[in-house]
Amino acid sequence: MAKARSFSIFLLKEDYDTPTKALKADHGLSKALHDGAVGKTWPTYLASKPGASPWWRDYFGISTPVAQGFAGAIVFVTASNRTFALTFGHTRHHLRDEAYEYDFGLRTTLNAVDPKEIRNTDELDPATSRRRRTQLAERSDINYFDFDGDSAVLRSLTGAIRPEYKALFSHATGASNLRVSSKKLRGDLPDLLKEIFKVYQKDTYRTAFPDAINIQPVRDPAELARLDKKLEAAVQTKSDGLTLTIPELVDFQEDFEVSYSGAGKSQLYPEASLDDYYTYLDTHSVDLSVLTAERLQHDRLCVTTDDGARKGDYSIYKSLVFETTLDGQATEAYHLSEGTWYKVEADYLKALAAEIDPLFNDGNLPTRTVHYESEYNKDQLVPHWSGSVLLDTTNISPKGQRQVEPCDVARSENKTLILTHVKLGVHASDLSHLFNQGTTSLDLLYGVPEARDKLDALIKGRDSTFDLSGLSDQRFKVEYVIVTKNDVALASGALPLFSRISLRRAARTLTSMRTEAKVMLVKDAYTAPPRKKQNKPAKRTAARKATSPSP
Repeated sequence: MAKARSFSIFLLKEDYDTPTKALKADHGLSKALHDGAVGKTWPTYLASKPGASPWWRDYFGISTPVAQGFAGAIVFVTASNRTFALTFGHTRHHLRDEAYEYDFGLRTTLNAVDPKEIRNTDELDPATSRRRRTQLAERSDINYFDFDGDSAVLRSLTGAIRPEYKALFSHATGASNLRVSSKKLRGDLPDLLKEIFKVYQKDTYRTAFPDAINIQPVRDPAELARLDKKLEAAVQTKSDGLTLTIPELVDFQEDFEVSYSGAGKSQLYPEASLDDYYTYLDTHSVDLSVLTAERLQHDRLCVTTDDGARKGDYSIYKSLVFETTLDGQATEAYHLSEGTWYKVEADYLKALAAEIDPLFNDGNLPTRTVHYESEYNKDQLVPHWSGSVLLDTTNISPKGQRQVEPCDVARSENKTLILTHVKLGVHASDLSHLFNQGTTSLDLLYGVPEARDKLDALIKGRDSTFDLSGLSDQRFKVEYVIVTKNDVALASGALPLFSRISLRRAARTLTSMRTEAKVMLVKDAYTAPPRKKQNKPAKRTAARKATSPSP
């Protein structure tokens, strides 16, 4: 009986159907020799690294020889008039990021697996760039994985295969690539890939996993070109709507550092940061006007271990998180994450706006004219509301638990305690944190008497005449004050897409707690003074690297 073997399969785009086009220019791989005609049909490229001593051998003075070697390969196979790249070992990073279909593995898996036989999922929350892996001890229905298709993108899924596909492979894991185990012999691989390609083209996933398709990848080349132009403008102007992140799950228990390439030598940084990337470019006198989509594909974000071994190598383009709309299509939203543009349809956005726009009210609040959020709370917001108290940075959590701030400003109206949470700017991750603050503090106040006692003491310490009947009777109202340079008349449209989704989730939670929610947008008139040009960062010394804390 043939032995089951594991394959990692990428589907190359039609414009990248040869090794020369699909591999990075500096791939460093060697062309393999084959017996017979196999190599002519299936070009193969090898990666190998001679055994080298690990850092801990010298560190502990070990005299016994210890070597770490590496070997891998990429095999290019043509089937159904498409080219597939089969990768072995850690060789996938030698493929160009733009060379393969990003949805191939996931879509094929969604079409092939039983939705009631799921083993694990990987999700990405675009609002916060949070990645979550969920595993269950037994195969279960997708509903048990608590996947929210409205606010998260399903990046990977593993499950048992439907009966009609078990002759092809025994299990599948899908992300950008497809990982399958199969007992097919070498000569059967083209036929296997043909059948896999047929599975990829099906739309079974639309009914089997309806929550996984709320956010769909953009495929139209003209539309993609327009979106890339919007991205270029944002990068060149250092838009606040941009975020740079490592586009994969990272094991933070391992010590690692980040560097950049494309313009010259880079110093090492403790984490991925757009500011550090800009600093790197400035160090090498790179004008931001040259940062086209092509240049962003060229420049790299590299992750290395404390051994100096490369753990990840990604284009800046793939590492950016960005949201925008297209001119003339303001009813649709587009989101860039891990190198793929996603579109949210107008009908979904219309339904979202219909639910959360009624939360927005004109509170006639003072325009922001000060620098810090704490200054706005103390010097502008508290004086605006007579009888309000400042609670910024205070804590109501029980002893020994993490700090929970009740709100930034509190006031009493009609025997109701109003808890106001404030945020400057509309960065998606900040707003997600803001909305969570509102639900977290209220949940604590409803459920923990000690939290109510602490809030009582905090308010009395600031104003002994404050009406605390709302606190004692547990009648609350939660307000969110968001300061923005966007048009406040847009209501929910002034917020990033995934922040709107986070707001809806928070509002539903507050409703379930019998609490009214309200959102007020405030015009931002503050202009920051010009930043002083910083000196070029000093190169990190070996001693500094050795004593740097883990991120």
